[in-house]
Amino acid sequence: MIPLSLQFSLIGYSFLFGILFFLFYYFLKKLLYCDNVYFRILNTFSFILLSTLLYFLGLERISDGILHIYSLFLICAGFIVGDVIARKIKK
Repeated sequence: MIPLSLQFSLIGYSFLFGILFFLFYYFLKKLLYCDNVYFRILNTFSFILLSTLLYFLGLERISDGILHIYSLFLICAGFIVGDVIARKIKK
C-alpha cells in the first residue's frame, strides 16, 4: 500500500500539472494549429513528448514513477479547471 501522505502529494501534483498543461496548451495554441501540416505534426509531437517527460520526471521524484489511474483523472480535472479559470478571467 502507498502511504496516505504520498497519495495526497501525488493528487496535488497531478491536479497542478493538469492546470500547467492547460497553460502550456493555451500559450502554444498558435504553434500547434499552424497552416503547414508537417510543422503542425512536429509541434504537436514535441508538445506531447515534452509534457509527458515533465510529468514523469516529477512523478519519479514523488512516487518513484508509479502511475495510478486517478492521476490521469486528476490531470484531466486540472485541465478543465484551468479552462474554466481562463474563461472567467477573459470575461
